[in-house]
Amino acid sequence: RVPATDSTMFQSGSVGKQFTSTVVMLLVEEGRLRLDDPLTKYYPDAPASWRDITIRHLLTHTSGIPDYTEGRIDLRKDYTEDELARLAFEMPLDFPPGRDWKYSNTGYVLLGAIVRKASGQFYGDMLRERVFVPLGMNTARVISEKEIVPHRAAGYQLENGAPRNQDWVSPALN
Repeated sequence: RVPATDSTMFQSGSVGKQFTSTVVMLLVEEGRLRLDDPLTKYYPDAPASWRDITIRHLLTHTSGIPDYTEGRIDLRKDYTEDELARLAFEMPLDFPPGRDWKYSNTGYVLLGAIVRKASGQFYGDMLRERVFVPLGMNTARVISEKEIVPHRAAGYQLENGAPRNQDWVSPALN
């Protein structure tokens, strides 16, 4: 029962994928990566079945990589980018790259890690410096459960039709 105002800070959730895509395309424009680069250029230890997956497939949810939110990771655990990649490598593809479309948070986690590999800069820092600051998006930021964020709205989820506080997610995972 707290009114939302123009100062209320909301978690964007999957709306953040547009920012990931923007940063990836900035790197494409700079020649630091190509849309048709294979994922294995950045993760040579990926499974053989992943060798045909490209940056374009990750961006368009056509990679065949399953969505990790389907119970495959512990949302309360801190993972490094490489640990998340290794967990993803254990999952069989849902379909051959490019054959179908299926939403994949996992693909976007990998894109964020590829941004660091291609640029040498943490995805969140690149977002701040290359997107948020130049566009005057003064309140936009990467999710941080650790930091005190003034006017942050609490997240909710429905359980049996009733609103409840959203599940806690590891600060490092977010």
